[in-house]
Amino acid sequence: MKKAVEILLTNIANLFKVKTILSLAVIITVCILTFKNIVSVEAFMAIASAIITYYFTKPEKEEK
Repeated sequence: MKKAVEILLTNIANLFKVKTILSLAVIITVCILTFKNIVSVEAFMAIASAIITYYFTKPEKEEK
């Protein structure tokens, strides 16, 4: 149980990295601008896809 809590806290700490905060800020901003019809849906999809692709295609660290 203690190890699970430790892993959970580590994962939460990883969420607060600068790249993650900036990416979330960009996604939220583009969402707001899309709802206000300032940014087109196509532009939103391009930006969101690029950010999501970056996070899901990162190679995982190999444990030694």
